[in-house]
Parts: sequence; C-alpha cells; structure tokens
Amino acid sequence: MALPTINPESQNNSFSLASTLIILIIFIIFFGISFMIQDIKYRVCYYMILALLFLASLNIYLSIVYYIQLRNLPGVQGPMGPKGPQGMTGNTGKCSFSEKCGIANPRGTILTSAVKMYKPISRQCLDTPNLGTCGDQDTLDQAVPINAQINMLETLAQNSSMSQRDFEEKLNVCITDPNSCMDLNDF
Repeated sequence: MALPTINPESQNNSFSLASTLIILIIFIIFFGISFMIQDIKYRVCYYMILALLFLASLNIYLSIVYYIQLRNLPGVQGPMGPKGPQGMTGNTGKCSFSEKCGIANPRGTILTSAVKMYKPISRQCLDTPNLGTCGDQDTLDQAVPINAQINMLETLAQNSSMSQRDFEEKLNVCITDPNSCMDLNDF
C-alpha cells in the first residue's frame, strides 16, 4: 500500500491560508481594541502605532523569508581586486604543494655516488649486474646486493618530498660513512 504524498503546492497554499487567517484575527482584535478608546486623539495615535507595528513586523517577516530563500545561492562574482604584496618565501626544495614529488633522474645520481663508494666495480655492472657487464663471478656477487640497494633508493627518491640537493647531500654522507645510511629512515 502506497503512502499518500503531500503536494508542496497544497502545503504552500494551506500555509498562506492559515497565515492569512491568523493575520485577519489579529487585525480584528486590534481593531476591536480601538473601539474601547473614546478620545479621538488617542485613537489616531493608536492607529499610527499599529501602522508602525505592522510595518516593522512586515519588515522582519520579509527579511526572514528572503534570508531563507537566498541563503544558499551564490552571490554575483565581483571584479578582481588589486594585486597584493608578495608573500613570504617558502622552504626551498619542498614539493609538498606541487602536483608531482620526486627527484629528477635519481638513478643517475645514485649510480654516480655508488661508483665513488665502490671504486673497483664499474658503473655498468652496478646498474645491470650480469656476467657480461661485471666480468667475473666475484664482482657479480658484490654488485647484486648493491644493485638491490640502488633500486630501493631509486624508488625512495621517486616518492620522496625532499629536494634534489638534500637527496645528493644524503648520498654524499653515505659515501663518506657507509654505516650511517644502512637504515631507510635516514632518507
């Protein structure tokens, strides 16, 4: 069984009918009170006060009605104002407000640092460790874990919010003291 729906227009009409009846009853009451005033000067004064009361009430009523109707509507777009003074300079190298963070060409930077750190192993062997690039099995065995570390640092650099300069400084610290950058939290 479907529930009966209420038509919004009928609600609006019943509201206006009810409010019209209430206003009519209030008007009759105030008009009836005016017959109790015997002096003409006081009666005219009473009507003027009623007129001012009516205007004030109408003003309050219309203000509330228009506020309810217009409160969620956007206003008219105004003209652009004058350009203000330049703001303070932000932290250098931070990309927290940019759309893409990360370091440009991190693999090349990491490989350059790794070649400085592990001088006997060639750059090609560190980049793609296999017997063809490394030459012998011992060098290959040394290059495989280093390559894994390079791959991990590259992934970290691509997702990092630090600047290129900060990343290079961290890598230089790793070259001078390899034990200081054994933990990923150092980056």
